[in-house]
Amino acid sequence: MGTQFRWSFMHVVAMALIVLSLSHSSVMVSGVYYKKIQVMLINMLEPGKNLHVHCKSKDDDLGDHVIGYYQNYTWSFHDNLFDTTLFWCGMDWTGTGGSTVNGSFEIYHAKRDLNRCSSYCTWAILKAGLYSFNRATGEWEYFFGWPIVISKGAGMKP
Repeated sequence: MGTQFRWSFMHVVAMALIVLSLSHSSVMVSGVYYKKIQVMLINMLEPGKNLHVHCKSKDDDLGDHVIGYYQNYTWSFHDNLFDTTLFWCGMDWTGTGGSTVNGSFEIYHAKRDLNRCSSYCTWAILKAGLYSFNRATGEWEYFFGWPIVISKGAGMKP
């Protein structure tokens, strides 16, 4: 009986170690335990304005993307075992007069978004800032403003 208890305990410990190591090495493996999350960014700046985005997490770099007006960029992933998944995106666009507007934003943070977004986090990108749809309340929420504006040719004389 004592040998059987040790054997079961050893199996539990071994399985726990395997799950922990896999949850840190691959978001897809951890998805076996948690639901799939989808993030959508919608360019609602104004007609003719493209939005440049570069999104990444600790484990994944999604690369550069250009989103046309009223178009979207969508990706999906599985939250990790400890609900610590975090994606952030650098974004920029050319404002009126040629100025560059840019910022970097936490687009998905598991502890903040699991209940607020459920399985779908939708972001509307406007000139006024970034709005996120709260599925729990059914409302759009203002989340982030554009922090930096760099004028084209700033400091240069014609």
